[in-house]
Amino acid sequence: MTFFFELHHLLSRMPIITIIGPLVLFLAAMAILHYIRLSRQLREQFATQQRISVELRKLSTAVEQSPASIVITDQKGCIEYVNPAFCRLTGYTKDEACGENPRILKGTDQPIEYYQEMWNTIMAGQEWRGEFHNKRKDGSFFWELASISPIRNAEGEITHFVGVKEDITERRQLLEHLDQMAHYDMLTGLPNRALFFDRLTCIQTLSRREGKRFALLFLDLDGFKQVNDSCGHQTGDRVLQTTAERLSACIRESDTVARMGGDEFTVILSNISLSTDVALVAEKILRKLSEPFPLPDGTSCRIGASIGISLYPDDARNVGKLVSVADSAMYEVKREGKNGYRFYRTEPISELTGGPQAIAIVPC
Repeated sequence: MTFFFELHHLLSRMPIITIIGPLVLFLAAMAILHYIRLSRQLREQFATQQRISVELRKLSTAVEQSPASIVITDQKGCIEYVNPAFCRLTGYTKDEACGENPRILKGTDQPIEYYQEMWNTIMAGQEWRGEFHNKRKDGSFFWELASISPIRNAEGEITHFVGVKEDITERRQLLEHLDQMAHYDMLTGLPNRALFFDRLTCIQTLSRREGKRFALLFLDLDGFKQVNDSCGHQTGDRVLQTTAERLSACIRESDTVARMGGDEFTVILSNISLSTDVALVAEKILRKLSEPFPLPDGTSCRIGASIGISLYPDDARNVGKLVSVADSAMYEVKREGKNGYRFYRTEPISELTGGPQAIAIVPC
């Protein structure tokens, strides 16, 4: 105690110390407060960095484990990152993909204008959504639904693009199968009645606009019922399939053969100049259908066909009327001996061998 009193007495005799002392204490207190505040800020920053690190790990894990393909490219389209889903779908490893352009996946049936529209959209800073028909490393094809968005830096400049893509191959195949069922005959693969009328309406509209003619052939098989009843439905189905193949071989790619149901077929011959051209096709069809039909058991059978023909716009301008008058002409052939053709109201039956051919059926 004596020491402290002596120290206090000594300091009290030194005015400068007496004046500076409180200032030193104030500065020390301020330093301590600054240290405490700085420590708190550092702890908050550290906690924030930890939260960011956790969020980044979660984001990285989500991207890596995402079932969707994710691709990140630079502004020029050079791939900088792909996730494992991309590798599984395309067959390319990450090392093989990075540094390449996404065009390594490009299929062959989408026009260059499709891709140009995509690039114009994302370079303008907008999101683009669409479908790609792409090709894997092994050459097989697949469909993707893609969403591509630009990535901007702090100054608002586009630096990268990110694409998120979903494999929709199975969905497309299902839609194509449903479309096939809705518009094509399952037995012969030919357009069915619904698709026939759709195409007939289209060709009628186009012909009216361009001032052209086209022909409609309505065809019914002669003797098919006997074959079907005596040889069985499997044989009948085979005859219908062969009929479809032979009819398709008699026309141009721009024409249409359709199965209306049962043993009735129709043929649309577009851009016809002369009736004689239609007659030549009808005669070709009759010759092909008069050839023996091979059957699964090694035997064969013969059938014929009756064909009614209507011309647009000569006989009718309405598609329903065109079908009706061609059907009427076909029944005229039936009544007059079968196995021939007739133009509606204007042309006689053409007989290929001097008279209607007899229907020959080889026993099954």
